Amino acid sequence: MEVYNNELYHYGVLGMKWGIRKAKNFDTYKEAKVQIKTNKDGSKTIPKDFMFNRVGKGSLDINESGGLYVSHGKTDAARYIKALGPNTLRKLTGLAGTDVQHIRVKGEIKSPSDEQYMKATNKFLLQNKDIIKSLSESVHSMTYNEDLSKDITVKDVERAVKNPNDKDSKKLAYAVSSMLGDPDYKKETMKMYDLYKKEGFDAIPDIHDRYDGTSETATIIINTSKVEVSSTTKITKDVYKSGKKYVKSLEKLKVNDIMK
Repeated sequence: MEVYNNELYHYGVLGMKWGIRKAKNFDTYKEAKVQIKTNKDGSKTIPKDFMFNRVGKGSLDINESGGLYVSHGKTDAARYIKALGPNTLRKLTGLAGTDVQHIRVKGEIKSPSDEQYMKATNKFLLQNKDIIKSLSESVHSMTYNEDLSKDITVKDVERAVKNPNDKDSKKLAYAVSSMLGDPDYKKETMKMYDLYKKEGFDAIPDIHDRYDGTSETATIIINTSKVEVSSTTKITKDVYKSGKKYVKSLEKLKVNDIMK
């Protein structure tokens, strides 16, 4: 049998006619009728009962820093099944996702626009020079300098804060996004999350995945008390294969200009 457009095509055995029937329980993603609202200032309000999806384990496996990486919609669900599901490499390293979690929003969530997130990120860096030092010494600094021998300096951050729409300013925020969630920088990540929360945000855009051509909707929930797993779908071989097949039918996402 093969899954295509949510249907099972049965090729039968010798002497049988080919048949078709609707796939039962083939539900790799969830969507709700409620929609994300874009506010006048560009921030987003994600309403109660909105549905996110993520590839992980069978329960709400929040990472060590307190963040939950999610996305929404069919195309991103398929992309993450392909990237994080039981492919050969991830199975060998023990990192293969076993389930698609369907994440329900329990209480209204506020998230900044990409621009607001990047401005806030660089402002927080300037206020926390210890994080600048950690970022400069990390491999993630390469996404800004493209050279591990070069430091990220306070002057670099000051310039980014003064010129928030500059390409280098956006690349600096992208470097921080790359560092967030890295278990080696748990302390720095938790500190940044606390600062975003003080700005009134329950979630932030995952610009690392959004800008490198991995996802259109990648989001990090930082106030995880506002979400819950409503159901899960096991990533069987059929689910994994159908996810890969669907991704093949999609136009490849473009890498953002700041990465060039």
